[in-house]
Amino acid sequence: MLKGAFTLPTTQTAWLEERKGPPSHCLEQKKVPVTHDLAPGELLVKVEAAALNHVGYKRMQMLPNTLAKRPHIAESDFTGIVVAAQGTTGFSQGEPVCGWISQSMAQITRQGALCEYVRVQGDHVIHRPENLTPVQAAGVCLAGLSAYQLLFHHAKIKKGDRILINNGSGGIGTFAIQIAKAHECHVTASASSSSAEFVRKVGADQIIDYQVEPLSQSLAKSPPPVPFDAVIDCYGLDSNLYGNCDKYLKSDGVFASVAPATGSLLATASAGAHLFSHAWKPAWLGGNARKFSLLNLQNSKEDLRALQALITSGKVIPVVDSVYKFDDALLAYDRLMSGKAKGKVVVVIDPELYPKSEAPPS
Repeated sequence: MLKGAFTLPTTQTAWLEERKGPPSHCLEQKKVPVTHDLAPGELLVKVEAAALNHVGYKRMQMLPNTLAKRPHIAESDFTGIVVAAQGTTGFSQGEPVCGWISQSMAQITRQGALCEYVRVQGDHVIHRPENLTPVQAAGVCLAGLSAYQLLFHHAKIKKGDRILINNGSGGIGTFAIQIAKAHECHVTASASSSSAEFVRKVGADQIIDYQVEPLSQSLAKSPPPVPFDAVIDCYGLDSNLYGNCDKYLKSDGVFASVAPATGSLLATASAGAHLFSHAWKPAWLGGNARKFSLLNLQNSKEDLRALQALITSGKVIPVVDSVYKFDDALLAYDRLMSGKAKGKVVVVIDPELYPKSEAPPS
């Protein structure tokens, strides 16, 4: 498996998810073994940078140890260089790639992205687009796949559709806006007043400031002249937004959502129950006849390649909010959990990638 200039160490540094709780409580930086034995179809990648995702810290806070199968290496998204491959993978040693560790894979291998070397199945990896830096490429797969599958697998958008994207400034939202615009859709996005210009530059045609009035109330009182063909909720499980969507979503439209918005299992269950009561009740009992579709992210090589093509063409460019050193991963989580991040929060494992002239935003 190994040849050329690559010599693997026996151990590496990784951020391990040790217990349930917020990142500051459950994550520990430790030495762990480097995997030398790969199964057929697997790669070993020297990680250059990793990106954080909201789902990462929410699982830390929500799932008990038995379900989460702790300890395991934290996070999903990464970019790096192939150092070994087993069998037919379509990748060669020395090639730059970006990829992700799906939840089903992590449950088996206990691998994650916040480490120096990651073992990953080849179908979870794509060649890194040449027009991206490693920092940009770190956050492509999970957020990009989420946006792509919400738009095409769930909402089934088509050219000319009018789409509402809730939380247009986040990691998934910035991808969703660009992918929708690449397919010639009209995009309205929600954003705070401080993020409005940023979201417009990403590609949104219209902005709704949710700080002036909650989005569900604003749209219910002043619906657009032409109802939306789809609502893409990148914030997650906003039961009020879905409950009122019959006023601004076409009768055959789809409300597609990520989940959950909260890191509390009880609050998530409550929001979910409220939302599904809208979905299943008849209209005369306060229900909503609009179709609701909840994202269940699946790995798809076809979708990854479609995303890769959009990026290579320049129609979609990953948006990076901030970059942190490997040792400062907990500060990166603070930034992500602050709700102020515009785009992806990236942790660089290779110290040469850290932008020494730039300090992360406060």
